[in-house]
Amino acid sequence: GRHTRFAQFNLGVCFQQGAGVPQDSAEAVRWIRLAADQGQRNAQSNIGMCYEHGRGIAQNAAEAARWYHLAAAQGHANAQVNLGVAYADGTGVAQNKAASVRWYRLAVDVGHVSAQLNIGVCYEN
Repeated sequence: GRHTRFAQFNLGVCFQQGAGVPQDSAEAVRWIRLAADQGQRNAQSNIGMCYEHGRGIAQNAAEAARWYHLAAAQGHANAQVNLGVAYADGTGVAQNKAASVRWYRLAVDVGHVSAQLNIGVCYEN
């Protein structure tokens, strides 16, 4: 259930940060992925970052964008910004400026500051 997903995500973050357990990126991914596969949006966004930066898992921009999309669709503001950046740059997805702005706007709606800056850049260019 919800508490299990939350616990799996938190344990994964502990492994990412070495908080109370030895730091282990691969073990972090294993636990966070369990929560992400069950729809936990923080875990989905976190797995997206792991794929984007190659932390504990092979770097894969398309997988990063896929996980960001799953979290963004659930209203995760950081994932919305990261997905907006992916569309702006064409990283892991086909470049699409309109989609980029759409995801930034959703994040702006909940007060995400970097999304506000990113939208400003879109309108400058």
